[in-house]
Amino acid sequence: MEKKVDSGNIIGVKRFVILESYNMYSLTLKSYGFMLSLFFEMLDYILKNNKLPKCNEKWTKVPYTRKQLEELCIITPNMSEEEVKRRVKATQFPGMPGAYIKLHNYKFEYNEKR
Repeated sequence: MEKKVDSGNIIGVKRFVILESYNMYSLTLKSYGFMLSLFFEMLDYILKNNKLPKCNEKWTKVPYTRKQLEELCIITPNMSEEEVKRRVKATQFPGMPGAYIKLHNYKFEYNEKR
């Protein structure tokens, strides 16, 4: 096991189409099904071969830090409407803080249910 997240060997990959309509929550749910399928494929391989599979895939992006993810939630007045939509979509997840704007020490959060 590696000390850093997303830095070790990749043993398998499953790709799927990401629809424009997905938000962070729906994308997470979609990926869970593929992760479970990949888990069973890897388990089957390990049981048959008594070793981890080899994959030619390499990590291409540095993982986001918690601070970067928290900064993604911040909406500023100078952002375009498109950027605000992207940030709301990327940070919308049940039970978690999402996009917000601060004004005069008041925090206004996006709430899809309202």
